Amino acid sequence: MTTPTTRRGLAALLIAILTLAAPGGSWLTPPAADGQAKEFKVGVALSLSGIFSRDATQLKEVYDLWADTVNRAGGIKVKGAGYPVRIVYYDDESSPQKNAQLVERLATSDKVDLILGAFGSSVVFAASAVAEKYKYPYISGAASANPIFERGFKYVFATLNKTFDEVEAAARVFSLAQPKPTKAAIIGADHLFGKLSAEGFKKFLGEMGIEVVHFEIFPVDLTDYNSIMLKVKRANPDLLFLGGLTANALRAMKAAKEVDFTPKGFSFSYGPTVPEFVKEFGKDAEGAISASEWLPSFPFKDPVFGSAQAFADAIRARYHHEADYVQAAGAAGVVAQQLAIETLGLTPPLDERAREALMEQLHKQDVQTLYGRTKFGPDGGIALKPPIAVQIQGGKSVLVYPADVGGTKAGKLMYPLTPWRSR
Repeated sequence: MTTPTTRRGLAALLIAILTLAAPGGSWLTPPAADGQAKEFKVGVALSLSGIFSRDATQLKEVYDLWADTVNRAGGIKVKGAGYPVRIVYYDDESSPQKNAQLVERLATSDKVDLILGAFGSSVVFAASAVAEKYKYPYISGAASANPIFERGFKYVFATLNKTFDEVEAAARVFSLAQPKPTKAAIIGADHLFGKLSAEGFKKFLGEMGIEVVHFEIFPVDLTDYNSIMLKVKRANPDLLFLGGLTANALRAMKAAKEVDFTPKGFSFSYGPTVPEFVKEFGKDAEGAISASEWLPSFPFKDPVFGSAQAFADAIRARYHHEADYVQAAGAAGVVAQQLAIETLGLTPPLDERAREALMEQLHKQDVQTLYGRTKFGPDGGIALKPPIAVQIQGGKSVLVYPADVGGTKAGKLMYPLTPWRSR
């Protein structure tokens, strides 16, 4: 019969074994003689399985790349010493509730020094409440829903624009379309980001004088999109907008082709910028538009990854695909936190007072990263970045709106789209 002490010992051993197996993991280094740990222990609760896993995997790639980049350079430099980083991952199975539980585990049982952000607004909304409770700065590069920033929290930060700002360019790009579109349909997945994206599209289309002839929010776990697409087809809009994540975008594209409906313009809050989208659809991906906030051609730099292009090259070399803007946003979050640690001279382990100082530094610092200016407002949202619209042209994401961002000139909008059968 095992005693509570024995069970705790076995649990600790299991956690250590699992940590070693995780990419970027290593055996826990014992504290130095002066009581200081020899590494920064970093915790992440992330959707490694379930409906959000396609998207969340991109953040894991970035976090692993960051850890390896930092460790190859000798660790985070503090007071003349280098402290490596070690990441512990847990899978939330795409459940906001489970993610919140795992964040609590990271804070109370694992006692990590830092907690990195998850993917998806609904997940981050739940997780950040726990991070706030235990006073852990929580920076997400993959959540933008406005309600995240409306709770008066001090420890939550994000590097993406808030949702309405994020999708604006993906609607306004059609002000360039000829002939001028007059009717649009909007569909959105029933999760926080999907619904807000759909509402954002509706707002901007109204301001542009484009009539919304069909608006529908569908269940997040819906698998048969054909019935929705048939309703859209009957409404005969010029434009179709989708509020949702990659899984929603993939299913919507497939359904549109299956019911033989080609809108003149097809715009997504997220999806086409993810490498899997072009890989799956090939030539059928041509002309799809997506909201975005970054391209490798932008002239941004930082002391960790180097230039925006160098970051994109590192992603391609390691993972054999193009870098997505959410990956750049995620990288900006970890770089901002690393620079704050170095500025403050914080050494591990980080106690509550150190994490409070880190939170205050994140609120006041104004730094450049590979993602551009990374400055957080009082509510933790990033200082507004120019939202952009990109279009798949020649299998790559090409800036199409606005006309110029950071010296990158916009390409010509492909409009109207070529019917499926003629591609």
